[in-house]
Amino acid sequence: MDVNGLEDVDAVTLGYDEQLDTAQAAIELLKFAGYRYLTTLSASPFAVAQTLLQVQHLPTAVRDSELSKIQRELTEQPEEVPDPDDPAYYEYLRARHNGRGDGLYRTAGRAHVDHHGYIVGAHNRESGEAGKPGYQLEALPTAKLTVLRKLIGHPTEGILSVFKGAFTQWVYEMLHLLLQPTLEGLLNEMLGLYDNAPMSTYIDSSAPSALTLVASSVVVGWLLSPLELLRTRLIVQSSSPIHRKYRGVIHGLRTILREEGGLRSLYFSPFHLVPTLLKHTLDPIFRNMGSFAIDRVAGIDPYDHPTAFALGGLVWKTISAVVMLPVDTVRTRLQAQPRYIKKGTEESLLLQQSKNKTAKKVEPFKDFRTCVPLAAVPYTGMTNCAWRIISEEGLSLKKMRKQQAAAIAAASAGNTEEANYISNVGHYGLRGLYPGLALQLVANVAIFGLSFIETDDTEISF
Repeated sequence: MDVNGLEDVDAVTLGYDEQLDTAQAAIELLKFAGYRYLTTLSASPFAVAQTLLQVQHLPTAVRDSELSKIQRELTEQPEEVPDPDDPAYYEYLRARHNGRGDGLYRTAGRAHVDHHGYIVGAHNRESGEAGKPGYQLEALPTAKLTVLRKLIGHPTEGILSVFKGAFTQWVYEMLHLLLQPTLEGLLNEMLGLYDNAPMSTYIDSSAPSALTLVASSVVVGWLLSPLELLRTRLIVQSSSPIHRKYRGVIHGLRTILREEGGLRSLYFSPFHLVPTLLKHTLDPIFRNMGSFAIDRVAGIDPYDHPTAFALGGLVWKTISAVVMLPVDTVRTRLQAQPRYIKKGTEESLLLQQSKNKTAKKVEPFKDFRTCVPLAAVPYTGMTNCAWRIISEEGLSLKKMRKQQAAAIAAASAGNTEEANYISNVGHYGLRGLYPGLALQLVANVAIFGLSFIETDDTEISF
């Protein structure tokens, strides 16, 4: 065989090997994607519970729950027992003996609703104050397992509701894992840095390396921020087919873009831009710079003082939770608040469609119905949202229920001034900014204990 023939064989063999490598890489990518999806599904129930705790407006939830409770008491009158001298008394006894006593002399009232479908009791029909709608949950406590139990047991939610937004979260994570390291590598290459070099060797390059990490995380997080917004909306919206607004990733993104000003509003509006940049700037710092801060800033060597280094990691994670949880809570509340700015345009398009058959079809506008109550007055930004949470939701659920019950009792008694004073008294506190903080701190302590035990076992084995 001549030289040209050998070169052709080598080329074919090389091409075949490249195809095998590509196929193997694709298989490994599919395996990783499947594993990642299962991980996202397993973490979805607690993520859903955390999101619901973050977005619920506790004063509204407690007030609506108390009003609905009073409405149920008003619509269920007690059973009337006839006098023993009355001939109807024997009919009553005969009915009780046959198991038909319940409801024989009971008169059930009719529930009144407003134009939104909210229950309106006799005590608040004139004022127009509404109770809890049927598709919303009652005021949720801080325990995530209790939140999940209430969510699963609700008639319009069910077991599948704990996986709301899981697919959107998986898409976001896969795209972030693909784009962020790629962009970080490009920035490191442009700046002449080396990703696998130890910090001690390139101590002067540590700051630019951290800068590329933060810059790539901010850019990718900003690009993928519509998926985070959609995930929040999918979790918060009611699962009832009647009230569900977003049907999936494609439909949700298309609806949000059409109703809320398009890409310019989602990417460049300060309402969404500022919390997105803040979150994705702080997140990589607390997630990846802990070891460097403990070693270089605090001066705790992991080899000479392993216990102190592990304790420093626990302190770092605690600081991360204290700083990041309020930012994430405020951002989640802003994401759950639709900002319709093209409703009039949509109504005009619907009118044009009714007149012209060739006009572009536009889906009818549908209100955003949520499974937990949101703030009745919209937030105007991060500062306004944080301040209102501090000033309105500083009390615990138990104390807030007592206060709302006292306010409703005063209003029912006709003492309007006292009711307004009780309702408007300040609820100042930081409790509302930290839903789920206790569980997160317990998890950090548990991880610290497990790592300490693992370190002891490793030292003993040696």
